[in-house]
Amino acid sequence: DQNAVPTGLQLTVMDPVFRDRPNERLDALRAAEPVHHDTMLSRYVLTRAADIGKLLNNRRHSVGRNNAAPGSFADIVFSNTDIGDEPSMLLRDDPDHKRLRSLVTQAFNARAIEAMRGHIAEIADALLDAVADTPEFDLIEAFASPLPIIVIAEMLGVDPADRADFRRWSQGTSQAFSPVKTPEVVAALRANNNCLNDYFGRVVAERRAAPRADLISAMVAAENDGDRLSDREIVTMCNLLLVAGNVTTTDLIGNCVYALMCHPAELAKLRARPELMPAAVEETLRYDPPVTQSLRTVVTDTEIGGVAIPAGSSVQPMLMAGAHDPALHADPHVFAIERADKTHFAFGGGAHFCLGAPLSKAEAEIALTRLLARRPALQLADRPVERNNAPSFNGLKALWVRG
Repeated sequence: DQNAVPTGLQLTVMDPVFRDRPNERLDALRAAEPVHHDTMLSRYVLTRAADIGKLLNNRRHSVGRNNAAPGSFADIVFSNTDIGDEPSMLLRDDPDHKRLRSLVTQAFNARAIEAMRGHIAEIADALLDAVADTPEFDLIEAFASPLPIIVIAEMLGVDPADRADFRRWSQGTSQAFSPVKTPEVVAALRANNNCLNDYFGRVVAERRAAPRADLISAMVAAENDGDRLSDREIVTMCNLLLVAGNVTTTDLIGNCVYALMCHPAELAKLRARPELMPAAVEETLRYDPPVTQSLRTVVTDTEIGGVAIPAGSSVQPMLMAGAHDPALHADPHVFAIERADKTHFAFGGGAHFCLGAPLSKAEAEIALTRLLARRPALQLADRPVERNNAPSFNGLKALWVRG
């Protein structure tokens, strides 16, 4: 039925329409049922900007699994996410969340990011040197994927010799947020998690004995009224920085290049005025964000947009839908880098606003500036563009370019 309200797996990357043209599904849902009770996956789905903003900014809603009703979407998704480990900051409520965040912020701050800017450009140039004589290459594989992994590995203090392992383990965790996990997926997640935990456990112990000028040493040293991060908390934080920060920045870089290639007038504008790069990155975050959805559990009976939602229910704000709501933006499906208002929800909101947002934006701006400077004739190669199949994440599997 063409007029049926999209629901269940139609609102996940398992659905080819949702994966390749998500706004078709999200616009239809917003028009029919902006607060939609998805009984198949036991969640309430939000597609209006006003509802999404309100939900994200309400500190009373929970991100922890302990408040999720048995069988609810959050309960199912998080049952195998933090395998054999304490939950990361991403899945903790206050006061735990506030405590961890304030300690981690001491290490992962604007100064640490600013200090990396010149080095990010060097990393970008080294990756572009490697394909300098290659007429056609996969931008994701050669550039967008390795760049953020090298950046965070260097910030954390990972030995360059371990980088290949590091990249493999971090990519092996992309199915963490899937609501449908086969035993094979669970086993692979556990194996990758164990490798990362063992690796970071060793590095934390080394830094306690002999601190260096890196992020892990800074987390070891972070202190708030006598309170410090435990080894296990630092290891969990390293995993979070790695998983949350890498996949998303890769997708941001890939999505931005793809949007520019598909909109030659916008690309021409950016080539003529490179100072518009931050605006181009910001518009990509609105137009084609790396993270499509977030998740909250309501801890008390709640009402959203006239719909009664019982305590313990999962509420899923579709972040992309919020930024494409015609009530928020007059022409939401147009990619316009000089758009005056670029309000979006790509980094979530409220207490859980993404800690890595400034680093991700800096990496994308610097990487794309170097790419366009080095490849002035860059264009899409004549190959199909395929999207990734990673739940909650939105990016390209491959993006072949030439010129």
